[in-house]
Amino acid sequence: MLTGELSPGYDATLVWPALAGYFRMEPEKLSGQLLARAPVTIKESEDLAKLQNLQAGIHAIGAEAELHPAGEGAFFALVDNRPRGPVPRAFIAERVRLGYWPGDVPIAPVGSSTWTAFSATQPAYAVPFPAAAEPAYGAAAAAAAEAPAAFATAPVAAVAPGDLLPGGLAIHAGFWRRTAAYVMDGFLLAVVGWVVALVLGIGMLGALAGGSLDGALGAMMLQWVSGIVLAWLYFALQESSAAQATLGKRAMGLKVTDDYGRRIGFGRATGRFFGKILSGLILYIGFMLAGWTDRRQGLHDMICGTLVVFRAVEPGQPLPTTRPPMPWYGWVINILTVLLLCLSVFGLIAGIGMLGAQLGNY
Repeated sequence: MLTGELSPGYDATLVWPALAGYFRMEPEKLSGQLLARAPVTIKESEDLAKLQNLQAGIHAIGAEAELHPAGEGAFFALVDNRPRGPVPRAFIAERVRLGYWPGDVPIAPVGSSTWTAFSATQPAYAVPFPAAAEPAYGAAAAAAAEAPAAFATAPVAAVAPGDLLPGGLAIHAGFWRRTAAYVMDGFLLAVVGWVVALVLGIGMLGALAGGSLDGALGAMMLQWVSGIVLAWLYFALQESSAAQATLGKRAMGLKVTDDYGRRIGFGRATGRFFGKILSGLILYIGFMLAGWTDRRQGLHDMICGTLVVFRAVEPGQPLPTTRPPMPWYGWVINILTVLLLCLSVFGLIAGIGMLGAQLGNY
């Protein structure tokens, strides 16, 4: 049961967005579907340990949750002219016993639009509590009447986690982590590609020595194609494997998933690889999008419906709420990469300047 209350000392502006991420929901959906109806049942199960783990996770974020037996059905309660729930009858009885709710709080079984005072269905609570004023049934009552019907088939359907993985820094890998992983993968591919190029280069030199220009051109073309095929298979096979990640991504604690956090297939991994061509067309802006989009997606991720997330993210499991720190070697790789890029740019500018100076002397 999510009570809709905060644990002492916690800030609502921090807790509710974190809880939305934990439930894999958008914050607006959490507010509209859960908090607006809290207290509300968020999980029914016969596995007590699973429920206790869920409760502990909610408490760790800073929200209050309670466990109650699900016997005697699920009900909505009309509190402050707003429908709350669904909740078990035992929860309503507990709230009435503690004096949080009046004894004649209107309740309705899930699937019914008939509201009855709780004291009328539970006579033991009719005397100890003073009668409450008649609820102002207008628009609020109309909305309340619709609420049980909406849950007629599945009392907890509206509180089930959203299918799409939500945004969140503890879920999605940002630009610099992905850059470090990509540089590592690029280095490994360069080493293997160098070996392949060496073998094919020897063949090309042999063809030239034998006077076969066609053979040399064929070897050159094969060298170019083999580089593309090698990179394609390296990324596509690993990102669609059980590991869901290349060696570089594994070193950074990352993996590739679809929009729902699931493993992708070889076809989608192939599309993601060749989609990087589009990401790099305009000054690599497609790659830079991974630094500021909500779910840290590059252009190729948006096209193929993929995400790069932290290893702890698993389908059907509570989402992590703490962002892992960047490994030290990730920082080293990124710093060296930026320095090399700066040196390359300065070298290019210096070369252009020297060329201009030489041309000016003629």
